Amino acid sequence: MLAIACVPQAIAQDEGRSILLQIDVEATVQADGSVADVQPDPALPASMQARVKRGVATWRYTPLRWQGHAVPVRIAQQIKVEATPHSEGATALRIVGVTSPAPAGADADRAAAPRWVPPRFPPDLAKAGVNAVLVYAVLFGEDGVPREIQRMYPTTQDSTSERLDKASRKALHQSVVPHAFRGVPIACRAKVPFTFGSTRNPDLLHQPPEVDALFESYPDRCPEVRLETPVVGMSF
Repeated sequence: MLAIACVPQAIAQDEGRSILLQIDVEATVQADGSVADVQPDPALPASMQARVKRGVATWRYTPLRWQGHAVPVRIAQQIKVEATPHSEGATALRIVGVTSPAPAGADADRAAAPRWVPPRFPPDLAKAGVNAVLVYAVLFGEDGVPREIQRMYPTTQDSTSERLDKASRKALHQSVVPHAFRGVPIACRAKVPFTFGSTRNPDLLHQPPEVDALFESYPDRCPEVRLETPVVGMSF
């Protein structure tokens, strides 16, 4: 399989040979999580644009919500698809990945760019092959400075997690992460995971489901739009 940028006219070059395309899409997520006004990359062939429009229009999202109120928002996403041309001229499109939705156009957040400081992995723990994930609920002020840091995971403490916790908190206190809602700076709480380790085994570096459930209990979560529909593997 050949990975390329989105060059639609290249699709029909070689029957049966799959290529990867990256398709830019904008759409409006309504206050109820439904989708309207889907606009795919205008460089795509008209027939392909129509297929993408029909497919994305069926997706569901967690809408943009702040202080208990959901509002419609214009979002942008990039969809990675595997395109396989066929002899009859049609092209099969299978979704292999999608980026997180981000506010677009007039709805784009106007907060200053964040400055994340990564935590320092203690060399002796790294050498010992320690693998760990620490997850925090961090209340950022309107200026992006952390005001409150609460560790959600792990809930138990030992000498290793205590040292990693200390490194994580030091990094957070040096970070500045502003947030905005429809262009207005806000103070809100974000979920911040830190991963320590070099393993590529996801089972060793996962966050248990209860972490998300715990974070959902905070009423001052930073507003974000999340795609709920499991789209990977779907076809347009």
